[in-house]
Amino acid sequence: MNALRETIRRIEAGRKRASAILPFGVAELDARLPGGGLAMGALHEVAGGGNGAIDGAAAALFAAGIMARTKGPVLWCLTRPDLFAPAIAQAGLSADRVIYVEAGDET
Repeated sequence: MNALRETIRRIEAGRKRASAILPFGVAELDARLPGGGLAMGALHEVAGGGNGAIDGAAAALFAAGIMARTKGPVLWCLTRPDLFAPAIAQAGLSADRVIYVEAGDET
């Protein structure tokens, strides 16, 4: 694991690193993430474990719960209009903070 982190550090050398980290607060998880959490001001992809609606809904609520702990606008990109805004609001993410972008495909 340390060798992989060192390789990544060398690849990223000279690039500006995110200045803030959002930890999960779960030591076992945070210890495995670069910097001890998710980089703020960075792009992160969250996907369900399968193609079903339940997997996608669980991933969306997980992401909404994480983003609810932050401040400012959130850019939410999706490939089809299947996000249920009232559900993410129940996860704590206010709809007035979210900018939705629907892309034609995942590229």
